[in-house]
Amino acid sequence: MLGWLGSQCVALAKGRQLILEQHPGSTCHRFVGAVVPHKFRSPQREQLLHRSRQLLHLIAEWEEVFSEKFFPRFATRAGFL
Repeated sequence: MLGWLGSQCVALAKGRQLILEQHPGSTCHRFVGAVVPHKFRSPQREQLLHRSRQLLHLIAEWEEVFSEKFFPRFATRAGFL
């Protein structure tokens, strides 16, 4: 599941863009999504886990800002999956 979430780069970028348009004071773009070093062995896996954490953080904020769930409706309608 984390591998799939971490691969959703376009959904992460577009989700951030739409949240910032709707709520300019948002700090969703600043969330780093740091991962404990013993949780990964390669730089690729580290990036995947970073993006997964960022997306999970974004989804929580998305559901506060918009009345529609992020997955599956937003991502599938926008062609991100």
